[in-house]
Amino acid sequence: MNRQIAGMLVGLMLFSGCGSESQPASQKAVNTENTAKTTVQTAVGNKLKKAVPESVPHQKPDPATPAHAQTTIDEASIQKAEEFFLRGMEFQKQGKLAESTQELTMAIKLNPRVSRYYFHRGSAWADLKQDASAIVDLTKAIEMSPKNAQYYYTRALFFMTRGGTELAVKDFTKVIECKPDSQQALNNRGLLFATTGKLKEARADFERVLEIKPDSIDAMNNLGFALMNLNEMDKAIEVLNKVLQKNPKYLNAYDNRGLVWQKRKEYDKAIADFTKAIELSPGSLKFYRQRMVVYQLAEQPEKQKADEEKIIWLQKLAGLNERLAKTPDDTELILERAQFYLASEMREMAMKDYAKIVELTQDTGRGYYIRGALYLEENKLDRCIQECSRAIKIQPQPEAYSVRGDAFMKQGDVEHALRDFERAKRIDEIVAKAYLMRSKSFKERGEHKKAAEDYERAVAIDPSLGPGKLDEEKTAGKPVIRPIK
Repeated sequence: MNRQIAGMLVGLMLFSGCGSESQPASQKAVNTENTAKTTVQTAVGNKLKKAVPESVPHQKPDPATPAHAQTTIDEASIQKAEEFFLRGMEFQKQGKLAESTQELTMAIKLNPRVSRYYFHRGSAWADLKQDASAIVDLTKAIEMSPKNAQYYYTRALFFMTRGGTELAVKDFTKVIECKPDSQQALNNRGLLFATTGKLKEARADFERVLEIKPDSIDAMNNLGFALMNLNEMDKAIEVLNKVLQKNPKYLNAYDNRGLVWQKRKEYDKAIADFTKAIELSPGSLKFYRQRMVVYQLAEQPEKQKADEEKIIWLQKLAGLNERLAKTPDDTELILERAQFYLASEMREMAMKDYAKIVELTQDTGRGYYIRGALYLEENKLDRCIQECSRAIKIQPQPEAYSVRGDAFMKQGDVEHALRDFERAKRIDEIVAKAYLMRSKSFKERGEHKKAAEDYERAVAIDPSLGPGKLDEEKTAGKPVIRPIK
């Protein structure tokens, strides 16, 4: 699950008492992956809407609070604690979770009897990956308000995202006891049942959700998956068809229905559904793998091989993206990915990476001549010269002169090419060729002395350009490049 707990819960209105869950109806099914027996297919959820939390200026003693905590707290401390709490919530909205925990800690010190202080601090700890502290605070909030369904629901989500399936099931069950019509808790518990092979229990939960909310396509999708694994193929197809009638772009319904077709050995239909899933999510390895398996079963080796190659490509891209996620400002890595895109004829994606390099190297101009090198390769010479000139204007660098020199050389502008090569202190066969070309030009104009000098420079760099009788020892002892005014 990609939602942050604090992000989900900042501002949710919390009520005391059984059945007080305030999770918005827009909450989609939570997807858990890589399980031992089965994988549950679910939709990607929408982000929860945030609301401004209600402040409580005066906190009365909680009947559920232990007697030793039922001490008198003066009015000033109560008010000051609430101020700290509100600041802490504001920090959470801004994504400043560490600062939020500090403010909430101060609120708790001043007034330790308020369960929501612990609850929101626990949510912040969870997003900071301080799991031990998160559990302590979330559990403390539940102990203080044992009938608050939202507290159980939040802790269940926490366990669910940390692999604590059994603990999550217990907390979702507690929510359902408090609020039998909690479709979010029922749906998520159903998912957990499905991941542990308890398909009948999962089916019951999904069917209960549909009794409460008949148009819940998430529950329909999940039910279709459960029915498939219960070998009730006709019912599974019927349910998944309804999902796609309601939402033709519901990604995982195509995936689930494709699996049903595959089990029924209706391979053409399976391929069509997995292909649609790929169209909706072209970067998904999973759908390519599943289609590749069907191609193999359908004895279509060429298409199977094409999917195998695509999977390898996606794995390489995933590796680059993973490395960039750790060091997003590494220009060498960004350039590597840009070149990877170019090799795959994905120029638009490559240019985005080149633009990122330009942005990250504004102080040196390096990004401009890197992009200029690309334009040189594509034979867009004017663009290359323009980019390199920008780089040189920011900070003259040999590389920029070198690339621009190559562009001038391709344009036949030998004079400007040589000027840039000299500034780049570059010596190679291309430079030798440039001197030889200018030597011929001088000779044609009757400037024999200049022609001889350029010829000498050309041969000194590349002896193969000279006559066979050239004394290589003497040539090697001469200055390679003489200064040119």
